[in-house]
Amino acid sequence: MGDVSVFFDAKTYAVIGASRDRNKVGYAVFKNLLQSGKKVFPVNPKAKEILGYRSYEDLLEIPYDIDCIVIAIPAKSVPLILKQAEKRKVKAAVILSAGFSEVGNKDLEERILRIANEANIQLLGPNAYGFIDPMQKLNTTYFEGTPKQGEVAFISQSGAIGSAILDKVRKLSGFVSIGDSAQLDFSDFIEYYSNDKNTKVITLYLESLKEGKGQRFIEVCKRCKKPIIALKAGKSEEGQRAAKSHTAALASEQGVYSGILKQAGVIEVDSVKQLFNVAKVFEKYPKLGNRIAIVTNAGGLGVLTTDSCEANKIKVLKLSKQVIEKLNKILPSNWSHNNPIDLIGDALAGDYEKTLSILEKENFDFFFVLLTPQRMTEALGTAEILFKMKKPVVACFLGGRQVREAREFMDMAGILNFYDVEEMCEAVGKIVR
Repeated sequence: MGDVSVFFDAKTYAVIGASRDRNKVGYAVFKNLLQSGKKVFPVNPKAKEILGYRSYEDLLEIPYDIDCIVIAIPAKSVPLILKQAEKRKVKAAVILSAGFSEVGNKDLEERILRIANEANIQLLGPNAYGFIDPMQKLNTTYFEGTPKQGEVAFISQSGAIGSAILDKVRKLSGFVSIGDSAQLDFSDFIEYYSNDKNTKVITLYLESLKEGKGQRFIEVCKRCKKPIIALKAGKSEEGQRAAKSHTAALASEQGVYSGILKQAGVIEVDSVKQLFNVAKVFEKYPKLGNRIAIVTNAGGLGVLTTDSCEANKIKVLKLSKQVIEKLNKILPSNWSHNNPIDLIGDALAGDYEKTLSILEKENFDFFFVLLTPQRMTEALGTAEILFKMKKPVVACFLGGRQVREAREFMDMAGILNFYDVEEMCEAVGKIVR
């Protein structure tokens, strides 16, 4: 088991391959690390100064103890740097350099692994994209900018996928790209985020596990008390071949991985969007029952949602006679008289409020509240009602300009909402199952 806290707790960092060239990885990494406020030293024998900081010829020249190094130089020079790191008693190394087992250069990867193990250096990579700790504004990647503090950690086998997620997701509790995972792998960082007080949900982009790593992965995931959601790539035969050439790990048949994930208690999803949709639901509602009431002002949307609920194993309860009688007293005579509860197109915010106040006292675990913009619709007023609810509620306000203000309010108020009922049901279904 690796102690990955040394990466995040380090006080001093050195960037091997720091550069004055804005188009180089070493420039971006060094600039990002400077934002953390920690001591950061550039190492480049061809430069005297980088971004106003003295550049050192090599690691041995730096007159301070170094806790963590980030390596962005050609693969063939990495063993020499690790030997220098051993002399300096460096605790952690992030190897961004590619050109190891992913291109068939297994001997070089085994060599750096041997050096790291003998020197007791924790090794992230090679062929990694780095890691980010938003709370510390600590960014060892070459992605421009750092996400805000959130509650979802993302561990990715692919740096490029990681970069896309960083560009898309505004908040994270942490990010790690494990690359070829010569030493540290998913299990080590899952353990770390399991104990991280800022993390509520752990998400994974997984192509494959290295040989002999599967059993520990299962055990670590089983011990984790936080939900783990995984997007497994390489499901097709061609995808498996691509995964092997990408990270040089074992890409078995999809059925094998689905079995591993299921045994480990990991929720498997089918797309990047679904990965973070499910995480979004877990952030808000770590536990959900499976008895739902659907409240809508559009019968067609209610039918679509019911179909999607059935496909995703969400139980749409029949209304009892007592509930129907109560709703008869407050709703127009032509309401649907079943679940989904169609309030009819001219429903006002008050109709939603009276209906939900009755339903909250019944045996429903949570609610889907649907809305389409019709002539009488009070989108913002309806959204404001949802903020007062005591039981879990998930909204889908279908439309554009006329529901934009309501959606913005729900986002600011922390009301879980989706743009599409199918995405909503798929995400919730992964949890209630």
